[in-house]
Amino acid sequence: MKKLISLCIIAIFVLTMFAAQAPRRANAQSFGVAWDSSIQVLNLDSDFAANISIYYYNPDGSLATLVSPYLNPVEDTVAIGVSNTYFPIHADAGFEGSVVISSDRDIAVISNLVVNTTAKGLGSYVGFKQGDDKIFFPLLMKDNPTANTSTSMFSVQNTGDTEAAITIEFTPEVGSSYPAIADIADTLPVGAAHNYDLSQLTQFAGVTRWVGSATVSVTDTVNDSIAGVGVTVNVKFPDAFQLATYNAFIKGSTTVKLPLIQENNSGNRTSVNCQNIDPAITSNITITYVPEAGSSAKAPETKTNISPNGIAVFLQDYLGATKFVGSATVTSSPAVPMVCVVNQQKPAVGRYSAYEGFDPADASDTVVLPLIQSRNGTIPNGFVYTTINVATADGASHTVTCDYKPAPGFTDPTNDGLTGSTLVFSQADVYGTGAKFVGGAVCSTSDASSIFAIVNQTRQNPPQPTRDILSSYDGFNQ
Repeated sequence: MKKLISLCIIAIFVLTMFAAQAPRRANAQSFGVAWDSSIQVLNLDSDFAANISIYYYNPDGSLATLVSPYLNPVEDTVAIGVSNTYFPIHADAGFEGSVVISSDRDIAVISNLVVNTTAKGLGSYVGFKQGDDKIFFPLLMKDNPTANTSTSMFSVQNTGDTEAAITIEFTPEVGSSYPAIADIADTLPVGAAHNYDLSQLTQFAGVTRWVGSATVSVTDTVNDSIAGVGVTVNVKFPDAFQLATYNAFIKGSTTVKLPLIQENNSGNRTSVNCQNIDPAITSNITITYVPEAGSSAKAPETKTNISPNGIAVFLQDYLGATKFVGSATVTSSPAVPMVCVVNQQKPAVGRYSAYEGFDPADASDTVVLPLIQSRNGTIPNGFVYTTINVATADGASHTVTCDYKPAPGFTDPTNDGLTGSTLVFSQADVYGTGAKFVGGAVCSTSDASSIFAIVNQTRQNPPQPTRDILSSYDGFNQ
């Protein structure tokens, strides 16, 4: 049976950190600059190669024109335990749309986003294996905190087999004075994705500042399904836009796990943004922090009276003296389903990313990571590398081993192993010899205990003092 992976591409792009022989192509425009993309596909099958078909869709649902000699769909094979990188992508110049990848084996997919300001900004998200009749965007904003700073856009893709009529409902942050926003009704062709930019939507005309959430639902809940991706673009530095990218949620949980929280960590901080997705119950939302070894403790925090579809915001500091690095757990009282997005930021130098909080019911003893890098690039541009941030689901100390899966042409590095409740595996030099590595990884526990993981991608010694060199994505629990 063929398996489908959907990519709700906001702007298909070409990621310059990967080596490529094909000529670079200018692609979709948004916020006045060009955007590029790459796609990474990891074969999860341990016995068979994966035969994949990559479909590119225009916003009207038609198949896009591809660069010669490629035909739509593009047929390819991903070897056992190998990750394929598509850079440049196969679409023609100016493409802005969506992608569906069909495979006869289990695969995991991520997509990297690049905004082509003078100093490029970076974001990441994972491909969807399924959609739902309702999806949630916990954090959207316009001109926050002031004009020409942070504004969100989001994409909704039809992942069903029939045309989908959708309704987008906006809810301002609880306790704020932000105005109510009118609903949006739209229709999505099969496979297509439509983009919604808060700086361009007529519903937000005249709104000088807004922070809140959005819920998107389909009219035909029997036959239709959708998925989505949100991106917040910070334009504070005109030559170095910043991106925080996350997947829309298709379900919530009464407890949410967050593998990485930072406060006053060399100028880095996080913010936690949780949406109450219960249709009727108002609740109090509490975050409890778990420090990693050697970190200071941090007291719990509670936000009260969070109404249905409203958000609770927990903002960590970056200018104070008390450092915290660790994980966190979010709970609610009375218990309601929640979805949480964590923003990571180093404001002084323009680094920005986001990741999605985890439902404890999704925990497993194995996590798959489609894109891992070490010393990928050049000294003048700064080497790209990743860190794997693991949190145990039960909060207890366990041993975790990460097995690297090289892309074609790379040798297999030595496995990494660590013990603790909050763990960080750095790929600054995965071989220990200064050699480049590109591939994936599979992290697992030695005692069948459950874990979650996120991957941060960043760059060593970039030439620009201000640049968004940070992106994040959630690991796939297997």
